Amino acid sequence: MTGTTVRCVDAAGPADDMAPPQGTAIVRPLRHVRAVREHYLQRFADPGQAAASRAARAWAWALGETAAAPVTDRDTVLPPSRSEIETEIMVADERRLRGDRENRADAAAAILRWLIGDDDHVPVRGTNLGALVGGFGDIVRSREQIANVLAATTEGHRQAVATGWRSSVGPAGRQLAQRDAEYRIGVTATLEWVVGQRAGAPITSQRRGVLTATELKAERLHAEDVIEQAGQPWAGGLPRREYGEGVKSTINWLLGDSAISPVNLPLRCSRCSVPFPVRPGDARG
Repeated sequence: MTGTTVRCVDAAGPADDMAPPQGTAIVRPLRHVRAVREHYLQRFADPGQAAASRAARAWAWALGETAAAPVTDRDTVLPPSRSEIETEIMVADERRLRGDRENRADAAAAILRWLIGDDDHVPVRGTNLGALVGGFGDIVRSREQIANVLAATTEGHRQAVATGWRSSVGPAGRQLAQRDAEYRIGVTATLEWVVGQRAGAPITSQRRGVLTATELKAERLHAEDVIEQAGQPWAGGLPRREYGEGVKSTINWLLGDSAISPVNLPLRCSRCSVPFPVRPGDARG
């Protein structure tokens, strides 16, 4: 990155900071990169500690502020390419898998993964981390993203129901449409729950105040129980398995455990013989 590019990044206005940093391999909006980086650097009381940290250097290197790579310590072009960033991540992973106690760079690798879009987990510790990336609470998706997915899955459910009623559709196609519709009901129920349009949780129907990752993960466990037990003789009162799949995949997306929106998953549920279709009009997260 040239000095001119660095100055452009530093001086980016409100409109520019919703785009990724110019000339870099980073895919996150500059506003989010700045917010997460500043939050991360708060852990260092001494600037010298930050300078010695591989993780702190990962931010500077990816942004083109230093040529020294955070894991291998080699000098690279400025800013580094995506392949160079992926190489640093690979070396860090190799050290972790070998069980190296020295020169570990797990935190640096987590930051680099997030910056290039390979992992949606916000690479810092704390509470209300979603707010750093346009989300809220522990949810890393914005209300606009959630609204888009909710609209897409509502339309997808309408189409699935219509398909199931068509006289030209055979038994196998009708069954698939029913599964698709049930899955989308689970997605809808979960999204409405997190944005306050639905009082009770999608599986347990429990009412809570501010949702945290703990509550979301607890509901996901209940969804996994539905997936495993639905259809068994003793599980007459449980929702359908596909409903549980919808709840689980939506929570995964909301928390950043999956980068793929729940309406774009070519989902094969645990015991389904065919995957659910992904419609061209479904929105991406």
